[in-house]
Amino acid sequence: MVKNSQPKFQSVYDYLVRGIESGFYRPETRLPSERKLAEKLNVNVATVRRAFRDLITSGVVEKRIGDGTYLTRGGGIANGAEYVNIVLSNYQGDTQDEIAELALEEGARRNLRCRIVRLGSEERAMFVRTAIRFRQPTMVLGDDLLTAATIRDIAGNAWLFAVLANRLDQLGIPSVIGDDHHGIRLLTGRLHSLGHRRIALLHNNSGHPIENIQIAVWRSVTGGGSPELRADVPPGAHPAAYAFQAVGRAVARGERFSALITLNDELAQGALAAFSENGVRVPEQMSLISIGDSLFSRYSVPPLTALNPNLAEHIRQGFELLARNRLHSGAPELLRLVAPALVIRKSDSAVPSVTTQPRETTVS
Repeated sequence: MVKNSQPKFQSVYDYLVRGIESGFYRPETRLPSERKLAEKLNVNVATVRRAFRDLITSGVVEKRIGDGTYLTRGGGIANGAEYVNIVLSNYQGDTQDEIAELALEEGARRNLRCRIVRLGSEERAMFVRTAIRFRQPTMVLGDDLLTAATIRDIAGNAWLFAVLANRLDQLGIPSVIGDDHHGIRLLTGRLHSLGHRRIALLHNNSGHPIENIQIAVWRSVTGGGSPELRADVPPGAHPAAYAFQAVGRAVARGERFSALITLNDELAQGALAAFSENGVRVPEQMSLISIGDSLFSRYSVPPLTALNPNLAEHIRQGFELLARNRLHSGAPELLRLVAPALVIRKSDSAVPSVTTQPRETTVS
């Protein structure tokens, strides 16, 4: 019978894992059916199905339609690090899709098979737990959906993990991040060279450490006095609609700025629509540049000048960290920086001279 000291599905999960680890369940053999296991453990079928789901997601077992559930050939254990998990948010965005594609390409170059997994916050804790139990090398994009307990679990098994696009090395977790100090200075330097002095910033207002660093650098470089626009994007929501509203409010208030930096391309999408809706022409009246260099920024009208974070290098460094730390599990390397690149397109322009058209009041 399943104990009640923890969620029932976790007790079923532990029962199955003990059977796998002890060799009671053998690779390529069929596991008990959900109904039979539910009867044996005195739980409902939905509870068993939930426990199986975590093991299926991690590649430990596989469901064969019409034939049952089987322990995979390797039993989920990453022998020789043949498999690498790539854990993304279940939010479907251009950046997520690009990372998945780049990871598959980089894995193929290294003769590794990548398991792309998209998970919500409740699912990540169990997935990480499974990765640790079966020693599966795992890359995680960011940490927005990681609980404090899960972060501690990862830190205790740091050699198995690499976190991309967030700095958690101070917590003992190997991290690959962009050089945000350099990136924001590239963007503001570009706009300063075009004559802009009041350079606004639009951000999610998420409290994410990377975002906080970007905001702090922008404040120090611009010297204060430029508007800071907060989109207040709820977790998991698409930023475009909230950016549209934030920029629309700034226009209605008569905020004074001649250029806007958005901290991701989804925010830029909403900002561009808001300027169009309010009759503010980009780049003639407003310069708009972004961080991301996604498909949207490349094919928007006008195409956006953008900071390319070099996602391919993030992925490459993530694989390198996993390989290096697997050989030195007792002393894992914790931090690698990736330099971004500025891609100049058509969404920014020089500030016209005062004798032709003042730019500091273009959205008033």
